[in-house]
Amino acid sequence: MSVGIASVVPGASAQAGSQASSGKKYYLDCGAGNDSATGTSAGTAWRTLARVNTVTFQPDDSILLRRGSTCNGVLQPQGSGTAGKPITISAYGSGARPAIVGGGARAAVFLRNVQGWEIRNLDVSNPGAADGTPRTGIYVLLEDYGTGKHYVVEDVKVHDVPGCDCLQPELENSGGILFKAAGSSTPTGFDKIRVSRNVVSGVDNIGIGTLSQWSRRTPLYPSGSNSFVPITNVHIFANKLSDMGGDGILVQNGVDSLTEFNVVNGFGLRATASHAAILAFNSDRPVIQHNEVTGGAAFPPSFAFSVDAANSDIVYQYNYSHDNNGPFMLLCAFTGTNTDGATIRYNVSQNDKDLLLGTFQIPVIANGCDVPITDVNIYNNVVYSTTATALVGTLHPTPMTVKNNIFVGRPEGSTIVDTVGVYDHNLYRNITSVQPGDTHAVTGDPLFVRPGASGTVGVLGYRLKCGSPAIGAGTVIPDNGGRDLYGFRVPSDAAPNIGAYQGPCASR
Repeated sequence: MSVGIASVVPGASAQAGSQASSGKKYYLDCGAGNDSATGTSAGTAWRTLARVNTVTFQPDDSILLRRGSTCNGVLQPQGSGTAGKPITISAYGSGARPAIVGGGARAAVFLRNVQGWEIRNLDVSNPGAADGTPRTGIYVLLEDYGTGKHYVVEDVKVHDVPGCDCLQPELENSGGILFKAAGSSTPTGFDKIRVSRNVVSGVDNIGIGTLSQWSRRTPLYPSGSNSFVPITNVHIFANKLSDMGGDGILVQNGVDSLTEFNVVNGFGLRATASHAAILAFNSDRPVIQHNEVTGGAAFPPSFAFSVDAANSDIVYQYNYSHDNNGPFMLLCAFTGTNTDGATIRYNVSQNDKDLLLGTFQIPVIANGCDVPITDVNIYNNVVYSTTATALVGTLHPTPMTVKNNIFVGRPEGSTIVDTVGVYDHNLYRNITSVQPGDTHAVTGDPLFVRPGASGTVGVLGYRLKCGSPAIGAGTVIPDNGGRDLYGFRVPSDAAPNIGAYQGPCASR
């Protein structure tokens, strides 16, 4: 059995190609180097980032910073590599990662109008006054560039980047690791971005993100800026994010992006409006899976996940959301956008909160904002809360299809308020009123192995004991993804279990 959350990450860290390098190696020692030296060996290392910034690097070159050293200022190297021969920024020697301290600049590491770069093994910070100034740790900016190809940020620590609480992703923004397509004359985007195994903490406004000013398209986002240019081959995986001022991970303009095996602990913590731990915006077929989210802020309302504006065919699957001070899922498109197609399956929400704003109740799953979202399918999830008054609610007359889910409310009862949704074969426990249209509803104790267990291992508690009324009580879902949260096959020719677990009944 495999558990599909961020604690289990397949494969080893992918490094640059194993072929012999044809490029040059340049060394930087900010403690004992000499800018008048050649910089081509550890013994002749340069001393300052400013010296590095004067060089136009070539494909397959490397910039190596001495471990244990601290460089103050901005690293903004020039030149482009290729996918086969990228330019690499990394470390040499022994000891702690080399540190780059931006000192409140626009970015500590700034790649502008270049491509074919890989960044590894650094400690990056950009401290400054908490005055709302846009700042970034690592910033890749393309302006009227065309499509930039091949960017890797891997095994880097990014921390202490106070910035703006910026709500419009097309404008100036702050973040830990950001990629932005800008300009107005030459259509600009990215192809092949990999952000993996990084630790991002103490960052405003976005931990990791792709942003674009090339966003306008019909019918999804007719009010966007410039004609749509996709950002393709985006893979964001195995990152650990904590203490996020706003969003954890945001993919804008992505096409077939994959965000998986990440952990977000603490988000929306310094915000004036709602944020989410992991989301996509104006994207086609984004897949968000195997992530763990916890520690979201209560006010302004922060959501673990969000089916946001201008997306098509988004999939949230195999995620574990627990102990957030705000809800699990928001389905919300704003005026001037359309969102069509959302699949939410094989996820567990444990003790996420609902929120009361005045007299308005925001449930654990909240469907509704300015514009309705069409073709929403929610199946084989577990929503378990011992405290939430409202588990599901909808504000729009556009129905969701809700099947094969297990809803467990607080002992005194929780509500599901949805007069337009299509409900079928769900299991209800401690719900004050079963959905009237759910003619195959199951009520009673689902007999979880250990619901409500703390921490990452808590997801294991939502397997089903022998004798559970959820076993074999679901309905077949076409194109069901094939596997459940735990890696077991989901039957397509026989009644599946209700909930996120399709394996054999468990005793512990």
